[in-house]
Amino acid sequence: MARKQDYDWLDDPFDDKKAAEQQKARMGTGSKVAVGLGCLALFIVLCALVVLTFLAIGSVVGVH
Repeated sequence: MARKQDYDWLDDPFDDKKAAEQQKARMGTGSKVAVGLGCLALFIVLCALVVLTFLAIGSVVGVH
């Protein structure tokens, strides 16, 4: 009786060509920094909009 092997040839951990392609597809340090700075800038803009919204509501209501 033949024994079924659990080797998955589609997900070969020893495939050097696949490993090289995955290494190329990884995000570089500069890209990570750019994404991080973009998220920080978006957060600052959203906080400023919230503050300005509350100030506008306060001025309409008449709170000085």
